[in-house]
Amino acid sequence: MILTDWRWKMAGLAVIQLLCFIQILQIWPIALASVKLISGWMGIALMSATLASSRETKISETHTSAKVFKLMLATFSWIVISASVEKLNFWLPIPYTNLFIGLIFFFSGIFYFSQEREINGIAIGLLILLSGFDLIYSSLEGSALVTGIYGLIIILVSIISSYLQGGLSEGGFN
Repeated sequence: MILTDWRWKMAGLAVIQLLCFIQILQIWPIALASVKLISGWMGIALMSATLASSRETKISETHTSAKVFKLMLATFSWIVISASVEKLNFWLPIPYTNLFIGLIFFFSGIFYFSQEREINGIAIGLLILLSGFDLIYSSLEGSALVTGIYGLIIILVSIISSYLQGGLSEGGFN
């Protein structure tokens, strides 16, 4: 939430996809879990290629107070999730770690895209939110069709973000 360079944001999103893959791999077969990882990394590669080709290397200036606010918001959400995850675990019969990590990613994604102004930042927030939702849902249900639709949604969010960012034209990347 406090990173300013798009390269670090994309690397963080790739790490989130890898963490979700590791957690889902404990429940699902490797073929289904790898579909989620590959589709996530394909989306990240598409968004990164668009950002690298269409934007100057501009680093947005954020004030220290904004960074502190974002960090405090994330800390507050982690405290609320830590206090309520045990009660939620009674309703959702899934492993505790998957529920905890899924809720962290879910609410971090909501907070991330609610504070972004750029299309790419909103797409990153949506991808983080979808990773959290997917981690919780994959712990409940193991469906190949839902896995394929999830991969399609991830790639479509990345394509729409790249198109709206201005990186896609009729002849490919600018």
